[in-house]
Amino acid sequence: MEPFRQYASVTIDQGVNILINLFFGPAVNAARSIAFQIKSAVYSFVQNFQIAMNPQIIKSFASDDIKYMHQLIYQGAKYSFFLLFTLSLPILLETEIILKLWLKIIPEYTVIFTQLVLINILIDSISGPLMTAAHASGKIKLYQGVVGGLLLLILPVSFLFLRLGFPPEITLYISLSFSIIAFLLD
Repeated sequence: MEPFRQYASVTIDQGVNILINLFFGPAVNAARSIAFQIKSAVYSFVQNFQIAMNPQIIKSFASDDIKYMHQLIYQGAKYSFFLLFTLSLPILLETEIILKLWLKIIPEYTVIFTQLVLINILIDSISGPLMTAAHASGKIKLYQGVVGGLLLLILPVSFLFLRLGFPPEITLYISLSFSIIAFLLD
């Protein structure tokens, strides 16, 4: 994730944590935190892979080799997704068993939170090379405004749904929906 999107994501996550705490208390907030620890552990591997690809994408754009840049973007998105999918699939399929081995007592909502967070980062892994290409072009003002603004809507929309009485996992469904829309805008 590029710096702004990553910063906005962290800020939004903190805001959603406050909402979860207000509406459901610290136990549900702890379950969400566990899911995000798992996200960090799994996603850091793919981020390192993408960071290694970024210079080649930027270099190909700078040398006006757009065909090669598109090839790198496609391959980077594909390999990032499959790498992350390979790491995430066992966790997605056996979330409860893995959490029981790790925690012994699993807080309520931890399983669904973990599964939704992993699905969300699968989508984000595809957009990493696309974001690098947007940065390489130097025309990032509109991109950052649209995508960043869209992601900032997660917080008020989450508040609205929580206020209407939805369960806590709605915040992750909302985040997932906005990630899909942001990916389509990439």
